[in-house]
Amino acid sequence: MKYLIFPFLIFILSLSGFSQTTISGRVINEDDRQPLINSTIAVVKSGTNELVTGTVTNEQGRFVVPDLLPGEYDFVFSYIGFEPVKRHVISGSLNKTLDLGTILLKPSQLELAEINVTGEKQKLSSALDRKSYSVEELISGATGSVLDVVKLLPGVVIDQESRIILRGSDKVAVLIDGKQSSLTGFGSQKGLENIPASQIEKIEVITNPSAKYDAAGMAGIVNIVFKKSEQKGFSGDVGLAPGIGMITKRKKDLPTGMPSYSDNLKITPSFNLHYKTEKLRIFWQSYLINQKRLPNNEFTTRFYDNGNITESQVAENRSQNHFNLKLGLDWNPSPEHTITLFGLYDYEWHIDTTRVWYFGNRDYLSPLRKWGFYESEGTGFTNITLQHKFKFQQPGHELNSQILFTKGWEDETYNLSQDGPPPYPVIRTDKTWVMAPEYVYMLTSDYTKPLPFGRLEAGLSGRYRHMPITYTVTKDPSNTALIYNFGDWSEWNEQLAGVYANLVAEFIKADIEAGMRAEYTGVSYKFAPNPYFTENEYDYFSLFPNIRLTWKVNKSNKISFFYNRRVDRPGEDILRIFPKYDDPELLKIGNPSLRPQFTQNFEITYRYMWQTGSFYTSLYHKTINDYYTRVYIQDPLHSEITIKAYDNLGKAINMGAEINFEQKILKLWKLSASANIYRNTIFGHSGQILFPVPQNYSVEKRSDTPFFAKLINQFSLNHGTVIEVTAQYFSAKNIAQGKELSRGGIDIGVKKSFAGNKLELNFTASDITNTMGLQQRIEGEGFRVEYQNFYETQIFTLAMRYKF
Repeated sequence: MKYLIFPFLIFILSLSGFSQTTISGRVINEDDRQPLINSTIAVVKSGTNELVTGTVTNEQGRFVVPDLLPGEYDFVFSYIGFEPVKRHVISGSLNKTLDLGTILLKPSQLELAEINVTGEKQKLSSALDRKSYSVEELISGATGSVLDVVKLLPGVVIDQESRIILRGSDKVAVLIDGKQSSLTGFGSQKGLENIPASQIEKIEVITNPSAKYDAAGMAGIVNIVFKKSEQKGFSGDVGLAPGIGMITKRKKDLPTGMPSYSDNLKITPSFNLHYKTEKLRIFWQSYLINQKRLPNNEFTTRFYDNGNITESQVAENRSQNHFNLKLGLDWNPSPEHTITLFGLYDYEWHIDTTRVWYFGNRDYLSPLRKWGFYESEGTGFTNITLQHKFKFQQPGHELNSQILFTKGWEDETYNLSQDGPPPYPVIRTDKTWVMAPEYVYMLTSDYTKPLPFGRLEAGLSGRYRHMPITYTVTKDPSNTALIYNFGDWSEWNEQLAGVYANLVAEFIKADIEAGMRAEYTGVSYKFAPNPYFTENEYDYFSLFPNIRLTWKVNKSNKISFFYNRRVDRPGEDILRIFPKYDDPELLKIGNPSLRPQFTQNFEITYRYMWQTGSFYTSLYHKTINDYYTRVYIQDPLHSEITIKAYDNLGKAINMGAEINFEQKILKLWKLSASANIYRNTIFGHSGQILFPVPQNYSVEKRSDTPFFAKLINQFSLNHGTVIEVTAQYFSAKNIAQGKELSRGGIDIGVKKSFAGNKLELNFTASDITNTMGLQQRIEGEGFRVEYQNFYETQIFTLAMRYKF
């Protein structure tokens, strides 16, 4: 009677496992349905009699078996005087908890015979729907912002507007700890360049999100996971990261008398403190950024059909301060309940100054026009979040709810001046003031139920966003650069409600995930009457299914198929009718008539793993309906002005292949290589921009096959020193009305640990060759444009962090 051994001995054996999957259930008497206290649960490897671990039931007949590594097992349930029951269980990596439900034991007067267990060999399971990266292992970006880390990830690109590009698209939803947050603009890509990498534990790239996630993010999701200490008592860290940027210039400034910033000094102190007891955890996370930056350095050359040439430079010289504080607590009043309350305060303020002079036909001595601007802008938000987690008796059986309120603001004052030459006056100043508060109310509830073979997820969410904007203009009506009147107010509202269900199942040879999300969205955009735009209001209901099928060929090989439907909802920032005058003759304006774009994603992936490395490849196809992007047109009323506006262009297709390769070549040398080649097709389209008067434009059908590649070499030397060298290259590619030229760069990082890893030094040098600037060529009606943005990509930083 091998399995009727002393229950406590089995319990002690269970302590030797390594945490992977938790299995739970309940054992009761089949006749009277009463719990069988101290029933024995023995866990053996399938096909053998080798005991792995075990446990006994409590007074309610419940049991928990933690620490199971991936593989196949047989659970043998026994109790004196009852017939034993055997259950075959697969422990994979997709589900952290499994619930075997109720196990019924039948009374028996027969002596229990030895039970021989049969089964198949152990299988490993790993998810192909996401890739997770530890920030501490990405040395080259560890001293900068989140974007400096993200740009090192396979398949990811960062553009000049600090947006994440995933597989050729910037429609990426960014989450914080798996949730939409005001820190990133509720799923958009706001403020990522201001989140220090030192605050982050890991970053997840999810190219095929399930129904559990909001349907936004056509290209996928980037989930940023903040650090959270589990150490009892006081713990924390203090850091300081001084740096310098733009020590070389890619192109000589135009002779405006106000050169672009260079040798830009930066400093980022940070302080994190945690205190944890058995029932309480209090945390403080904070950082401050003080720096000079050159976020834009745009050289624009316009070639007109009449032979004229106009050149200008917009060097956005920025002085910036940014402060962020997160303060909160986790409280466990009982084993079933966890209450989290935290507040988040974020404030960023900067001043941008520049001169924008226009030179005609290569004559740099006599400017055609002289402009200058001075912008003072403060943005920020206050956020308060209440979360409640209820744990049912079975491990992994949880209900998580969250209530969030955010008040955000944008306070921008913009002064635009012109000082000749004739016929313009010597000094003339126009002033605009935009005050854009935002109020957000959000409720989410997520339910997870472990099953014998996987888990069931379901939930609901609701969100309301309200932005009442005032726009104040001060100008001389008879002589002003602000030639268009858009009124003095607008109001944008968005309502979103969603429900979802998602099933994840693991079997011997296959994994299956299937879900459905239903969402209702209502949008209204109202503004003061003006002759250019009309108010817009619409709503829609849509379904967003997802499917994943994985075939586990063997222990090392997996093939998966994915399908999902996603949406990208245009936010207020690209609907806004109030223009930006960064370049007084390149008028950037929104389009209140813009509609959401929807995409259908198909993907097949293959992964092969071996002891010292792995190989991953995928083939993907995306069909985008109501695709939207920027289009360029010439102002028919003022020929010197180019208008840059959004519009829906119909249909687009994106298909490609991604390859990732990792190999530990020597004990001290690890190599990672990735490449992504894709084909973008933008179908021909004819449309109309209503501003300033109805004007037709056309976009020809365009296709190209760009690619980008990254190579990371990491060397782990003696005494805790790690050196990392990253090279990346991006080929030329088509854009809506032209082409973006190729670019590339090299980053270097060095990390050294001291004092038992409590003190850490990091040195990073990004884009040491200063070759990551952006260059584009645009073809418009009656003109063409050569655009070069040699913004600040070259930064050297030395970061110090002490952990206590």
